[in-house]
Amino acid sequence: MRSTDILKAIQKLNPAEKHRLREYLIDALTASSSTGTVLQEISERKNKNGYHCPDCESEHIVRFGKYTTVVDGEEVKKQRYRCKACKKTFTDLTNTALYRTRRLHQWIKFIECMIEGYSLRKSAELVGDVTHVTLFYWRQNLSIIKADRNPKLRRYR
Repeated sequence: MRSTDILKAIQKLNPAEKHRLREYLIDALTASSSTGTVLQEISERKNKNGYHCPDCESEHIVRFGKYTTVVDGEEVKKQRYRCKACKKTFTDLTNTALYRTRRLHQWIKFIECMIEGYSLRKSAELVGDVTHVTLFYWRQNLSIIKADRNPKLRRYR
């Protein structure tokens, strides 16, 4: 299902259903209003069957240090991993829509705007500190995610 199909389906919902969907997504994405918890939940869901290299699918993975990133004004430490087979490194967010996103805390506001059916320019005004061009790329990242496979995402802010 493409993002346009999802948006059309959301626009067909009545106001009560839109409100329930919005509340569900906010609860699911905020996970107790803690970005660290969201990152941990993403890691748990993505790696529930064990860690695999996103490049060569090898199961021989080791931890390869941590790095810090600033999320909503606070520093969050993220784990890096390294594949013993192909020697490539990756994180829990590799091959997700949030990969290399510098503004993790603003995704929730953006998704709310998508649910409400706002244009990218209107969404950029409401989210704040993000241009409509960046939101276009975020929406593209969301549209290429498929349930049956994990495509390599394009690298956008």
